[in-house]
Amino acid sequence: MSNNTQLSVGLVIPTFNAEKHLKKNLKVIDQEQNQVLVIDSNSSDRTVEIAKEYKCKIATENNFNHGLTREKARKILNTDIVVFITQDAYIESQESINRLVKPIKEGKASITYGRQIPRKNSSIFEYFPVNFNYPEHSNTRSIENLSKDGVYTFFCSNNFGAYLNKDLNEVGGFEYILTGEDYVACTHLLLTGKKVAYVSKAIVEHSHNFSLSENFRRYFDTGFIRGERPYLQELAGKADGRGAKLTKLFFKKIIKEKPHLIFYAFIETVVKFLGFKVGSFFGFYGSNFSSEVKMFLSNQKYFWKNKKPSIN
Repeated sequence: MSNNTQLSVGLVIPTFNAEKHLKKNLKVIDQEQNQVLVIDSNSSDRTVEIAKEYKCKIATENNFNHGLTREKARKILNTDIVVFITQDAYIESQESINRLVKPIKEGKASITYGRQIPRKNSSIFEYFPVNFNYPEHSNTRSIENLSKDGVYTFFCSNNFGAYLNKDLNEVGGFEYILTGEDYVACTHLLLTGKKVAYVSKAIVEHSHNFSLSENFRRYFDTGFIRGERPYLQELAGKADGRGAKLTKLFFKKIIKEKPHLIFYAFIETVVKFLGFKVGSFFGFYGSNFSSEVKMFLSNQKYFWKNKKPSIN
């Protein structure tokens, strides 16, 4: 890969009723440096009006899918580099975008993702996993890291992530998928010899306080993808090792600082584990179960209701 600082950059924000979030990002984005596309799923609030106020490109998505909606958006922008950000991940500054795309422009990676920091006053259940997955130090990974890093080798996030479009084209772009389009695309890119860079100084504020039922459904969806695509399991091995490390460190932190929360922490951990295992089972044997059952267990209800959308 060659060094090319002149590559064009486009930024995609998928939205749905994002009125309270959108201005926070649009205020800090320099549209002279970055084209911005808001791809909106029929919001009923002022999302589209705000996007117009800030002179963004606007596209309508009638049938949202984590993979194909992003595929549609990057083709509409048609820039050399595409940056994705979720509507409730708040960019620290324009410099965060510049830092995020720098490894791609310098030819050091085909995909990058930034550091997520938890929101102020977030609970230990929010901030600990975020800090674990998004540490202070940057790194660059390739398929050669697989024996050392296992499942983490392919870790990335479209909450704030960037791609070199020509390389993404070579692996067929984003798939029609329940969730995890970033992880799967990263896997395909690394298998062709490309690299992923984690850029710790490219910062967004992003965290959530999920209920037990929300955690079960989120982990069901994650497990479903791994069960549906056995090659992920064969490539990276089980995710249990990294999960066990997170759990061990989390409980050490709980016992030391918040011992009164130990029982809830145990219950939450069990719920996540069950969600992942049930999801893996349903992913592998998915054709034996009705969409209604999978929709009941999943966090992405619309996925099971909708037909596969077209990106044309």
